[in-house]
Amino acid sequence: MSRSRASGDESSGSAEESRAKRIAQAIASVDLTELKQLARTGSGLQTMRNRRRAWPLLLNFRSLTELEEENEENEEKEEAAHPDEPQVALDIVRTSLPKSTEYRKDEAATKKRQEQLGKVVGAVLRKYPWLGYYQGFHELVLTFLCVFGSARPATEAAKMVALFFVRDAMSSNLDHVLVQLQLLYVLLRAVSPDVHALLAELDVPPFFAISWVLTWFAHDIDGFDDMCRIYDFLIVSPPLQVVYMAAALVKRNERAILACDRDFAIVHTTLAQLPRTVGKWRHVIADSYCLERDYPATRLQHMGSCHLPKLSVVNSFEATWRRLDPAQPRAFVGLVPILHGCHPLVSEAAAASAKGGIANGRAAVNRMAKVIDLTSTAQKARDLALQHRWPILFATVASATMVMYAWLLVQQFQMHP
Repeated sequence: MSRSRASGDESSGSAEESRAKRIAQAIASVDLTELKQLARTGSGLQTMRNRRRAWPLLLNFRSLTELEEENEENEEKEEAAHPDEPQVALDIVRTSLPKSTEYRKDEAATKKRQEQLGKVVGAVLRKYPWLGYYQGFHELVLTFLCVFGSARPATEAAKMVALFFVRDAMSSNLDHVLVQLQLLYVLLRAVSPDVHALLAELDVPPFFAISWVLTWFAHDIDGFDDMCRIYDFLIVSPPLQVVYMAAALVKRNERAILACDRDFAIVHTTLAQLPRTVGKWRHVIADSYCLERDYPATRLQHMGSCHLPKLSVVNSFEATWRRLDPAQPRAFVGLVPILHGCHPLVSEAAAASAKGGIANGRAAVNRMAKVIDLTSTAQKARDLALQHRWPILFATVASATMVMYAWLLVQQFQMHP
């Protein structure tokens, strides 16, 4: 028995050594395809040192220009405090360092990190004043700060995540996040109908998962290594992937949930505590990746008749993220229209009333909507080809063709700065 265990340990150690070499090679050669594959599978990027080198590549650091076209009084606005900063300060005071052997649990270390965290969150909000802070964003950012160890790279990471992954939550309300949570129930209805029926019977809302979505589980788990593993995966995935992780987590605990007493409070509490029961997150990650492939966001919205706006991060991600290039930085407003300094999800009428005149704003939104539609069509073509087991080459050509149409449309309307 001991020999069998020793053999298994050696095999596991050999696999991890091989993975470490692959990670080092991918970072050195800037092989993003390989890095993404490694981040999605197994033990992820393994170490803090690897993450400090790989995350900037995967998050497209330095792909946005410093100056924004919509912000002509840039210097003055950058110095002005964001109206949400008092709430940020209150939340940060209650924030402690994650449990990790790399961090001393002493007052001085905690205070230093809190000060840095305030600067990072404040820098993002002041740079993009149309973003609104939500309680939990500071917890999401803290993981980046603890990995990088300094404010500058942590600010860059927080900026990219705020703009391209959790932007919907940084509007004036959480309405669009609630739609994302409704999509969780749509997914559960398809993959775990018994649990969905139980939740419907007891009228349990999806609020048990709101902190999972808003903080990428950072609020709900204690192990810092687990947080980092989850972040490895989510930064190389679409913005809705955290919802697929929530569904995978519920599905893996289906028996325990169904064994609960038919009581609202008991079921809700059981669900809310699920992240703390996970032994190995790699299994939840693998399951969620399969769910996203089987039920992509466009299909999920159609299945549940829960449609997010075209400028939601969920629907605009593919049309914007693929256009980022650190070698050719561009302004964010060249990717997503910012009407008169308002959040993209603010209605066209409300944006127009802010400064008057809607023609230019409507044109910008319409152009972006066309690009998103074309990109979505590309995804559907690829999914259809895979579903019918057509040659992968055909699927790739179909996808590439539609993306080229999107690119041509962008050039035609000169949406880039």
